[in-house]
Amino acid sequence: MAIQKNERRRAERLDANLKLEVQFTGEGGSSDVASLETINISSSGVYFKSDHFIEPMTKLVMELEVCVPNGEGEYGVEKASVPCEGIVVRTNPEGETVDCTDYEIAVFFTQIKPEGMSNLERHITLLMANTD
Repeated sequence: MAIQKNERRRAERLDANLKLEVQFTGEGGSSDVASLETINISSSGVYFKSDHFIEPMTKLVMELEVCVPNGEGEYGVEKASVPCEGIVVRTNPEGETVDCTDYEIAVFFTQIKPEGMSNLERHITLLMANTD
């Protein structure tokens, strides 16, 4: 008898290398923006690599750049943005590590405006169509 793993995710993750801009609060309270790339995406969150450690429970302001169908035929796509906010739920490695330049960060979306969610869902539909 096989034991099933208890999967807590509500939304399916899809591999996606998307441009992601993340706004950080830098030293002295200044605001810094990092351009990163995602590993995968779902309608509930994003997983990406960063050269900086980001503490779990940190709130982030982000903007994803996605491709969506443009309505001009089966293969026409255009770029669209998904401005959003999220909270870091997991960082790997779990603590700041000397000489580590490759942290993996999981973020749960806490706020996406309807237009951004529409763009995200259209992008996910496009990705799913291309995996068939």
